[in-house]
Amino acid sequence: MPRSAIAVGPDAIRKAVEILAAAESGSITTVGLVSGARWGGDRMLLSVKDGCVQFVAGSTLYGEDPADFLRAEFPAGRASPKRAACLQGLSRYEMPFCMGLAGELPPAWPGSASVCAFLDRFSHFYGSHRTRIELVGRELRFVAEGLLVLQHWPALLGAVMDSMGDPARRSFPKGLAAADLGAFAGRLLIGTPDSRVTLAPVPGCVRAILEPATPSTGDYLRIPQYRRALKNLERYAESVAPRIEQLRAAL
Repeated sequence: MPRSAIAVGPDAIRKAVEILAAAESGSITTVGLVSGARWGGDRMLLSVKDGCVQFVAGSTLYGEDPADFLRAEFPAGRASPKRAACLQGLSRYEMPFCMGLAGELPPAWPGSASVCAFLDRFSHFYGSHRTRIELVGRELRFVAEGLLVLQHWPALLGAVMDSMGDPARRSFPKGLAAADLGAFAGRLLIGTPDSRVTLAPVPGCVRAILEPATPSTGDYLRIPQYRRALKNLERYAESVAPRIEQLRAAL
């Protein structure tokens, strides 16, 4: 297959981090390079799947036949590159969360000239705030669980979403997988250009739901796992909200 452009600009960044999140980063691919290998300043191999090499060059994500890719990018005798420095500090267990987070951050750094430059900047941000980001990820799991449970009671979920701000529904967690939680954290950090999502009012909203119970919430609150999920939502939203604000300021 001839070399073809798959995505350009911010779309290339988002698709690239999605591929990296799912790839076995650091493992040898069928073209003899590691996933995440970087060369030529702004080129990085993402994956080799179904007879197609996916890689980035500058701000463009490409797909190409493996043989054609090797001939064009690695003439005979040229040394194979190593995994990119910006990925070397991340284990394969961390990649889904980190790349899920990274995929939501292009609006924070619109001046990134290439996918590799964006990943370098994300690596610096993540490395500088790693402990706080990891704690945010652990606490957001309980927040996401509580919000997902509330889907069974649309009126209660609506009250919580309204307390978070207008764009909250667009920030809703899609699940509890690491990549979902990373993306959820990223959306909370970014918000929208004209409005931010905040977890700060959520604890008070949940307390109003919990006490006193009303006819519309009584049956719900009698189920132990649902009441526990709500209590966790109250507790961890209160804990993680200021950490999100600190990370937002650091962006």
